[in-house]
Amino acid sequence: MRERGTPKRSARALVENTVKSKHSLTVQKLVQLIVTETSSDEEDLIAVIKEMAADGSLKLQEPARRIESGWDYILAPTLSMWLWTALGATLLGVASTFLIQDSFPASAIRWALGSVLVLFLPGYALTQLLFPKASEMDSLERFALDIGLSLALVPMIGLVLNYTPWGIRFVPVVASISAFTIVFLMAAAGRSYLQLREKSLGP
Repeated sequence: MRERGTPKRSARALVENTVKSKHSLTVQKLVQLIVTETSSDEEDLIAVIKEMAADGSLKLQEPARRIESGWDYILAPTLSMWLWTALGATLLGVASTFLIQDSFPASAIRWALGSVLVLFLPGYALTQLLFPKASEMDSLERFALDIGLSLALVPMIGLVLNYTPWGIRFVPVVASISAFTIVFLMAAAGRSYLQLREKSLGP
């Protein structure tokens, strides 16, 4: 970038000063701003920015993914990792109860994953739905609430099953707990997305 003969060092200083004064800028906006204000050569400016990014004097970040729909939220790892982790744990718990034989030491894995499925995940899903913001309570309080709600919800699910044709049997209980957890996890993801959207569209 030479402002009709401006040395490269001056071009680097111009980029640095513009970034400091304007803070978050895309490369396109940065180039447009400098070209407009200084009548610099666009190609030379882009070359200087590439050099600065290569030597570490200018840090470039990937543009943030725009969250325009629920699917965008679900597919954004930084936002929905909690959802995918919980869904994966649910599926692992279900698979372990049906596929792992009840013989030691394999049964230890079955009991561990089954315990998470029964004693933690239902309450976790409901907690995420009721309190989607991490700032609403600390991690220890959330964990205690997850366990407490699970201990309350699982007997209620069993009570409902008792009045159905399936009864309180192994397969219906596992299926019902898994279905409850997945439904409430998706509902919690939907609420989190709506809150994020309201925040982004806020005043």
